[in-house]
Amino acid sequence: MSTYMKRPITPRRIALVLSALAVGASACSEITSLKQENPGLLSVETLYVPANAPLLVNGAIGDFECAYNRYVVGSGLFADEFTVGISQTGNFDYDARRLNTNGTYGTNNCGSPTPSSVQQPGIYTPLSTARATADTAAVKLEGWTDAQVANRQKLIGQAYTYAGYSLTLLGESMCSAAINLGPEIQPPALFTEAVTRFTKAIAAATTANDATTLNLARVGRARALLNLGGAANLAAAAADAALVPASFVVNTSPDAVNTRRQNTVFVTISQSAFTTVDPSFRNVLVPGGTTQDPRVAVTDLNRNGTATGSRLFLPTKDNSLTAPIRVASYAEAQLIVAENAAATGDINGAVTAINNARARTPGLPPYVAPVGATGADIKTQIIEERRREFFAEGHRLGDMRRYGIVFTPAAGTPYQYGGVYGSQTCFPLPDVERINNPTIAGKTP
Repeated sequence: MSTYMKRPITPRRIALVLSALAVGASACSEITSLKQENPGLLSVETLYVPANAPLLVNGAIGDFECAYNRYVVGSGLFADEFTVGISQTGNFDYDARRLNTNGTYGTNNCGSPTPSSVQQPGIYTPLSTARATADTAAVKLEGWTDAQVANRQKLIGQAYTYAGYSLTLLGESMCSAAINLGPEIQPPALFTEAVTRFTKAIAAATTANDATTLNLARVGRARALLNLGGAANLAAAAADAALVPASFVVNTSPDAVNTRRQNTVFVTISQSAFTTVDPSFRNVLVPGGTTQDPRVAVTDLNRNGTATGSRLFLPTKDNSLTAPIRVASYAEAQLIVAENAAATGDINGAVTAINNARARTPGLPPYVAPVGATGADIKTQIIEERRREFFAEGHRLGDMRRYGIVFTPAAGTPYQYGGVYGSQTCFPLPDVERINNPTIAGKTP
């Protein structure tokens, strides 16, 4: 397992990190421009210097990990992995897919004090901040030299990789978004931007001989290409994924004290009772067995939430503040390989790849395709494998949109806590962007 955030903390580093976070938490009109003004402890000229290159990249990774933690909960609540545990109108709207564009999904950020930043997790601002800080670090690094910055190519690879993941998650969750005060763009454009970042990351990581970043970027580019769709992109995604070694996995680097780095799933369920696992993800059994599938194992906390009838269930893998959340892995790569194999009629190749992914979890039986199974049959199985394999890891909403999985209950169905379910299947561009972005402001949504 690999992380990037295990570095010694000194008083000077803390001061610099706080200044970097002040930049990260600033308004969109500041964070999306390289000409930033920081009202905090340090000036831009002091912060953006070669000596601070590692700090800039670590700050970008920290921004992404915080955004990712919140994304896992927010996207899972909006989709079908989680449901409400608290009796609160904002949470009901999240769960019922009827969000207002001035809602907290657009405004809450990683700088908001806990628990307000996780009760209704921010999606747009945390991911946009993570993208901006990573892109800013990458651009600065590109302008410096190897003589000025040790391990410059490695840092470039890391910065572009995390920018790519931020864009990919924006594309999977948002109906539309904007970059650097630019025009409103749709998910395909976001995925294309992500591919560009990942391609740069792969080149830099290869030069630096940084295997961890190289494989993280390969999985990221494969994921973005998969989202772009089409046979050529699927084949290219599988080619990237096939290069990922069986030992590969990158997790978040949680910290019990720093609220930005705590496991947000644990905070929102076990500590705060804001959320619980949806009934559809409880008691999911090993295929052909009678015990819980370890990929989807949940723990009954024997407590009720404040929402009528709610009972708190916690994903077993998120059992503490310091439980890491997986970002990318060999298992993900193999399921992409399997999808391409199924699409091209290579049933045996698809089954092998599915079982390569299953083999990473002890206790799972091998998958055996039914006699006469078609590529479509195998794809259906791959969708179910992904539902289980990536439970509470931020894939479900993107998969539901990409595969056309029906959101249930259907729009217009009575919602148990009042009103009806909405028709949203993605997070609409929030007012915080629409109003403050001069390229978009005044245009009819």
